[in-house]
Amino acid sequence: MKQRSLYLSALLVVTLLSPVFSTGIDDLQTKKLTVDRMKYFPVTPDNKNYVFLQAIENDTAIVIGDFSGLEKKIIMILDKNSDNTIDSVVEYYPLTRDLKIKSDSQSKFFSKDIAKLKKDIIEGSIYKGNYTDNMISLKTLESILNNPDTRSLYPDVYGFSVKYYEIDEMKKNSALFQYGKAAAGYYLQFKTEYIRKDHSTVQKPVLSWSVYCRDSKDIVVKETVENLFKIRQPGVTSAKGTGFSD
Repeated sequence: MKQRSLYLSALLVVTLLSPVFSTGIDDLQTKKLTVDRMKYFPVTPDNKNYVFLQAIENDTAIVIGDFSGLEKKIIMILDKNSDNTIDSVVEYYPLTRDLKIKSDSQSKFFSKDIAKLKKDIIEGSIYKGNYTDNMISLKTLESILNNPDTRSLYPDVYGFSVKYYEIDEMKKNSALFQYGKAAAGYYLQFKTEYIRKDHSTVQKPVLSWSVYCRDSKDIVVKETVENLFKIRQPGVTSAKGTGFSD
């Protein structure tokens, strides 16, 4: 009887921590974030953390899965006009399903300097030493763009799509990048397909996208794309933005 009770308790916790939803994680990341949608971000069984930047049209949001403390929580920081001002912070506690709207957060990943937080995500520094997946980020993209070998670059009229391959693995890419500027705004997208653990082991990250921005007016996104244009720039711009997943 005691064993059965423990089993039922464990099943209840798993049910609370893993809500059932019809859309995949990629869909959650590539469609505009809302408070309802952020509730469906995953709770990792091994307490691995994650951080994700989304900027679509006039709004920017950062989602943090912080499972490092006693209380598991998913945090969404909202910058509604993409002007590096925090408009609200939403904390969701999946175990109790409590939702709190605040002005800040006690999470170790939170910073009132949201511009720096955005840059840390884009540059990948936030993934160092924080028990997160080591997402493939800006430095890798810059190294590809600076490489005279352009076989992994796919230019179009308003930007570039870029595939990143490991040295000994040219059959499948381990990351995808895209950046550019259209009349509707800037786009900047980083997707990690898999992470190399050792010579024979790879694993998929908790979230594939570390950065997903399209038709964005965000100041930091604009600055990043313009700096990438200094390395490689397309010939003309287009009226419509693009992405790996619109």
